[in-house]
Amino acid sequence: MNHEVNTATRAQSIGSTRGFTIIELMLAMTFISILLLAIAMTIVQIANIYNKGMIVKELNVTSRSINDELTAAVRSSGSFSLDASANRYVNNAWGGRLCVGQYSYIWNYGSALASVDTNRNQYSSPNSGGNIVRDPSGVIRYEIGLVKAPDSGGAYCAPDGTGRYPNISPTNAVELLKSGDHGLVLHGLTISSSATAKDPLSGQQLYSFSYILGTGDLGAINATKTACKAPGEAGADLNYCAVQQFGLVLRVVSGVN
Repeated sequence: MNHEVNTATRAQSIGSTRGFTIIELMLAMTFISILLLAIAMTIVQIANIYNKGMIVKELNVTSRSINDELTAAVRSSGSFSLDASANRYVNNAWGGRLCVGQYSYIWNYGSALASVDTNRNQYSSPNSGGNIVRDPSGVIRYEIGLVKAPDSGGAYCAPDGTGRYPNISPTNAVELLKSGDHGLVLHGLTISSSATAKDPLSGQQLYSFSYILGTGDLGAINATKTACKAPGEAGADLNYCAVQQFGLVLRVVSGVN
């Protein structure tokens, strides 16, 4: 009798045991899919924040390097002038030149590089050490972004009879914007001063340097080249676009204007 009861009990227990239903499995798979999607989106967002942080960091590091270069160059020049007849400073639509002491600084703006403007400052021979510029078709070129070149006589700022300036020898020329993978370019650079910024007793003159530094993707930058396009605008790239204006004021001993 006991044997029959035990057998019946085991049969009842086995009959009451069942697995997951299809609906329960679908719910579990749906939950796991949503969880994995949330994790993937979080990873993508973190990567975007990291990329944005890296390009902003590169922008600031490069600007400090430029400021140090200009400060050392102008202060060591002894005498500096913005007068056109002095052939020390040239600024035009596609770029400019600054000749001080033993070195000259030559630059192109991003718009001139993107359009391959024939008037842009160029090397006298190909130089793979130039700034990396990627055109819309994806072809990489090495151009003058901001170059420091030996030029003790200031020849690079002296035009010839036709008004053209000499090309830059790549020998010992150093590209100051080739510091990373984001292709930073100048979008503007001006140097200014005024008669009231000069101390008549010491001869010290104040010079104001203002420049816009940013990514070379013109499609992601507004028309004035001063900021990245807002979200929703055509070509906007919030993850890799960065543009910032920097200023520098220098006091030059024995400077003249």
